[in-house]
Amino acid sequence: MLVEKSDNVLTELSDSLIKLRTLKEDYEFQYMKDVLADKSKEVPQDLKRGVLSEDAVHMLLADLFELSDKMEKLSKKIR
Repeated sequence: MLVEKSDNVLTELSDSLIKLRTLKEDYEFQYMKDVLADKSKEVPQDLKRGVLSEDAVHMLLADLFELSDKMEKLSKKIR
C-alpha cells in the first residue's frame, strides 16, 4: 500500500514537471522582463495583472529542490 501511494505521488509529480519547468523559466526570465517593462511604463498602467507573487514562486522552487534532495537520499538508503 505504501509503495503504491508513493508511486502514485511520484507519477503525479513527474506529470507536473513540464508545468513546473515553464513556471521556473517564466519566473527567471519573462517575469523579470515584465517587471522591468512595467516599471519603465512600457506597459499600460490600467492593464490587469494576474501573476503569482515572486515570493510564492521562489518558495515553491525551493521546496521542490529540498524535496528532490530528500528523494535522492532516500533512494540511496533503499538501494
